[in-house]
Amino acid sequence: MSGTSFDGVDVAMIETNGESYISFIDSTFVPYTKKERKLYRSSITDNYSYLTSSINEKHIMAIKLLLQKTKIKSESIDLIGLHGQTFSHKPEEKWSWQYINAAKFVKVFKTNIVSDFRLNDINKGGEGAPLVPIYHANIAKKFSKDFPIAILNIGGVCNVTIIKSDKSFLGYDIGPGNGPIDKIVSSKFNLNFDKGGEISKKGDIDNTIGKSIISEIEKLPSKRSYDRKVLDDICIRQTINMNTLDALATITKTIADLIVTKVGYYKPAKVILVGGGRKNLTLKSYLNDQFKSKVVVGEDVGWDGDSIEAQAFAYLAVRSVLGLDITFPWTTGVENSVSGGVLHSYY
Repeated sequence: MSGTSFDGVDVAMIETNGESYISFIDSTFVPYTKKERKLYRSSITDNYSYLTSSINEKHIMAIKLLLQKTKIKSESIDLIGLHGQTFSHKPEEKWSWQYINAAKFVKVFKTNIVSDFRLNDINKGGEGAPLVPIYHANIAKKFSKDFPIAILNIGGVCNVTIIKSDKSFLGYDIGPGNGPIDKIVSSKFNLNFDKGGEISKKGDIDNTIGKSIISEIEKLPSKRSYDRKVLDDICIRQTINMNTLDALATITKTIADLIVTKVGYYKPAKVILVGGGRKNLTLKSYLNDQFKSKVVVGEDVGWDGDSIEAQAFAYLAVRSVLGLDITFPWTTGVENSVSGGVLHSYY
């Protein structure tokens, strides 16, 4: 999959029955080039042909690299789940667009492909996101006896899965993640991201602007899932008259405040950070202050924090072909729990 951060393609290999048995095998990552990231951020429509070709190429490259790394032949792979790249997510308008040319992958890898994971959910009245809570819930049950647990994925957008004491779960988007920070450091410093949160750490926080950002996000039509571009625009517009360091500091602190508000309600015994944002030590420090040092990263519990989402879509692909539910009223808001995904069959 290629997340909303558009930093590159994560690919993971697992063995699973689509239910409680899950065995992680390995993962790898292929980055997008500076040119690809620049064109993506400037205009998808103006650069559509180039970008779609790059997205397919990088996904194929990533899968081949993982096969070489694991020394597993492609004919031994039963199924590939392809999330693709989210171009736009409009829950208030009941549509979402993830691009990938699944038919091309059937020909290249000669195996069955599952894509378009959000389509059935949206057609049945859901918002199409978040999709990974069912995976989070099943891998968390293996290692922890203390619940509730919050699994916080900080990508371009920040979302959470809450696993309650009775092992039931729910999931929802929280708000901005790396998105606005990456966009600002790219335009101002020609960097891909704020490594370790070191740049944000140098600025002064404006809590008044932070509260204004939160207020605007709270007025968005959907309270369950968000479009990264909408969140980025709010954060950047609200901080546009600030110096860059203060803008980054304010946005980082605002992300933490949103997390504390929307996750703290459940009083989690542990908060597990996955996704690229787990490496932002400034953000992690804010969270630890509020959650009283209950915050850990995926690696602390034996996970590969970079590939959890990619693992999830492999898992969801298996659930899809088995006809098992992948979205639920307590995750996407769909009326009844449903399966999903479109099968592109090789056999």
